[in-house]
Amino acid sequence: MIKELMSDLRVKALMTKIFMQGVQISPEFLNILLKNEDTAVKILEDILKKLSTMENKPLIITPEFISDLSRKEEIDVKNLAEEITIVFEPTEHILRTPLSKDFREYFISRYKKLRKILLSERYDARGAINIQDLSNKKTMEALENKIKIIRIVSEKRAGKNMITFNVEDLTGEITVLVTAKNAELLQKAQNIIPNEVICVEGILIDERKMLATDILQPEIPKQVNNVYEKGNGPDIYAVLISDLHIGSRFFMRYAFNKFLLWLNGLFGDAKLKSFAKRIKYVVIAGDIVDGIGIYPGQEKELAIKDLKKQYEVAAYYLSQIPQHIKIIIVPGNHDATRQALPSTTLYKEYAAPLYKLSNVIIMGDPAYIRLHKSLFLVTHGKSLDDIMVNIANLKYETPAKAMIELLKRRHLAPVYGGRTLIAPEEEDLMVIEKIPNVFHAGHVHTFEYEYYKGVTVVNSGTWQEQTEYMRNMGIHPNKAKAVLINLNNNSVQAVINFEEELECGEDQAV
Repeated sequence: MIKELMSDLRVKALMTKIFMQGVQISPEFLNILLKNEDTAVKILEDILKKLSTMENKPLIITPEFISDLSRKEEIDVKNLAEEITIVFEPTEHILRTPLSKDFREYFISRYKKLRKILLSERYDARGAINIQDLSNKKTMEALENKIKIIRIVSEKRAGKNMITFNVEDLTGEITVLVTAKNAELLQKAQNIIPNEVICVEGILIDERKMLATDILQPEIPKQVNNVYEKGNGPDIYAVLISDLHIGSRFFMRYAFNKFLLWLNGLFGDAKLKSFAKRIKYVVIAGDIVDGIGIYPGQEKELAIKDLKKQYEVAAYYLSQIPQHIKIIIVPGNHDATRQALPSTTLYKEYAAPLYKLSNVIIMGDPAYIRLHKSLFLVTHGKSLDDIMVNIANLKYETPAKAMIELLKRRHLAPVYGGRTLIAPEEEDLMVIEKIPNVFHAGHVHTFEYEYYKGVTVVNSGTWQEQTEYMRNMGIHPNKAKAVLINLNNNSVQAVINFEEELECGEDQAV
């Protein structure tokens, strides 16, 4: 039996890692592994995780060590203190600051913020000069006409063998040429969109024109505390969901009721119930209700045709979430809020019942919130429609990849003049100035998660069946999924499918 156990390469590798830490295993513990071959890998992984947090490691692993570990694993977060900090939400700024007459101040703010990010976080963007400096002969001679400029893209034109950008800063405008001679750069240029801020490196042709040799986006640096590093605290979970659409005839109330029962420890097998005991937060990325008059023909798809009543029913459902679980909400485009980005919190005139729930926190869009040590960036994701139209190979089936494109640009709504309404604020509050541990959105009704440079990127799907409007748009929703984020390491612990009553591990999420 020992030979059979050790023939499992994962078991062998994990035991080797334990031995390398100077720890042996007792015969009694080996018997436990032999009797539990199906869970041997999980047992050994838990032991390694525990050993990694211990300064004084035991000389030998005994059954008592496993017993202590099991007791710790049964942690119930009901009595743990919540740790919530609202780092930023835009409502106060929106209400106290008048809108500009045009978008000039808004785009100046965008340019300055992203220029600062490029210069401070990308060493290869340092040394960038202003457009007005291009006419200085001494400067150009010193640089041998090799220059870097940080500019906002005002126009893009694609030809057969060339892409041309008009870019500008606060001092002037210049045309950037990208030719087919550099195929890799041409591919990069194809994904550049109007109104994003970039750093262009190249050779000056004349005062009004340059040939690009590289294009740099603001991007994000590799984070030190990324999702693969293990924390030292207990495993506490946040659940990510979005797009409930309560009030729609297609709201999946039976699946959502199973979700509520699960949060109360009344649904699922032992493993699912163990997950539920660790949940401290539910984060909802907008579209709590279906709203009124959002799209043509919506009225015939509504079960509740009064907006206030929709929020009353939403409050009834959310009131069934246990009091020890904090519910964090940002609005979506179906909600009662300012439709232009950034958006305010839900209007109390309509959503008053939600504000009466003591365990609910309602913020505007976008919002930064810290849960324990994990920084969450939560937005509904309205701009995903525009980013998918403007960048090749992006599609509704892979929304997390579209969200990664927003991270690359360090902006939540880079496209101006598309489907996404943007308010002419004096300050651009959609710039991603703080790099989150977890980036959560919804809106497109499809599910996907990715890890990107230390950021866990999640689009959590929907709780609404496919409507006629969705069919006409070619959208096939991924429904009734709850995504568990382990706040100890910011990883996706599991994805639970309440439509099919399945629990999927990190590598099996569907």
